[in-house]
Amino acid sequence: MEREYSFRPSIYLRVVRIMLAIMGISAILLTLIPWYAGHLENKALIEAEHGYQVESLHEAEKAVTYNPFSINALFVLAGAQQRIGRSEQARMTLVRATGLQPMNYIVWEQLALYERDKWGQPELAREHFEKAVSLNPRDNFLKKSAGIPVDDKS
Repeated sequence: MEREYSFRPSIYLRVVRIMLAIMGISAILLTLIPWYAGHLENKALIEAEHGYQVESLHEAEKAVTYNPFSINALFVLAGAQQRIGRSEQARMTLVRATGLQPMNYIVWEQLALYERDKWGQPELAREHFEKAVSLNPRDNFLKKSAGIPVDDKS
């Protein structure tokens, strides 16, 4: 006795619709995650302005958790770590940012500013300022920050 299989398109159609709905919801959530991470960054900065440094650190950590490839989130986290006296963690956070975007002059500039202004390491800061200037040679403000003479004719 041979079995007869019947094709039931309504079940397959329902499965396809459910899968499309799940994909749509996933796409919406993926677009909201960077926005939420930015919201957490702003919240961390506001907490810091009001003197709530530990709360600021927690919000910054959450921002990095939601968007681990955002250098802005890492900058906010490094600032929060520095404000509560965790200088070595702040350094590691900024070094992580340079690893994420090594061709972005801003990460090298931020690292150099912390080294010069917060950690008293002018030699290391000079090296990182030079890296930043090499990546953005037309930025006269950056050159002034780095202590490099600027030709005012340009």
